[in-house]
Amino acid sequence: MASYTELSGFLSPDDSSGLRQKIAIAAFVSADAIRQEVDDVSALVRQRKRYAQNVLSATPSQAFSGRADGGYSLTIIESIYRAVLIANKNSTVNQINNATDAQIQSAVDSAIDFLAKDFPDPIV
Repeated sequence: MASYTELSGFLSPDDSSGLRQKIAIAAFVSADAIRQEVDDVSALVRQRKRYAQNVLSATPSQAFSGRADGGYSLTIIESIYRAVLIANKNSTVNQINNATDAQIQSAVDSAIDFLAKDFPDPIV
């Protein structure tokens, strides 16, 4: 199990593990799948689609693009990243660093499902 100190290293914008970039790509894949969902009637699906739209429009901050995180720590991707990281708090640093694409995608899908439920409705 990773210690809190070890987990906090992943939160640094200068973390060079590449995990944030992998989670960003998985978030884009998940958001694209949500975007293609047919059901527009249920409130949850509409909420998920709004959340997915925000994920797909996340643009790394150019001012911070030289950092190891590519500037993504200043976008909606960060909330997904944190949710995935904390969901894996019982894993070792090695297990987190060596997660497969499928494991990352599954964790991101779960994080987006959780985060989208409370995504605020746009002010009309």
